[in-house]
Amino acid sequence: MPNYNPETKIPYGVVSLNSLAEWVYEEFFNYGENTSYADALEEWKKTNPDGEEEEFSDDYESQEDCYTLKTDKMSLGLSYLGGAAMVWVFKSDHTTLASPCSPCVPGAGDLDSQHEQGIRCYTLPNDWFEKDN
Repeated sequence: MPNYNPETKIPYGVVSLNSLAEWVYEEFFNYGENTSYADALEEWKKTNPDGEEEEFSDDYESQEDCYTLKTDKMSLGLSYLGGAAMVWVFKSDHTTLASPCSPCVPGAGDLDSQHEQGIRCYTLPNDWFEKDN
């Protein structure tokens, strides 16, 4: 999978959730889509076509749910890499220069390592990085 936006060719930005403001996870949880749940429900419905979602929901468990979050200006993902929660910036009106993520996320920019000699990639607004919020 290429780690850049197919429309703009700008590389994705990837950052540890721990590097972001406390409220960022809540944004995903409250306003995003739990894609892990949606994918599991779709699979469950294949073998339980007459089953109710509530029946599935009562038994659903996941320790590392993945989310997508879309706003007017951004498209984001939250997933896990080696047990660490990572935020992916798929599209944004903000870019920065950052070190490449290779080999874990080849072609993407490491937003935990921004510097002037890096690759241009998508990033988040500055207030998302402020730990005081």
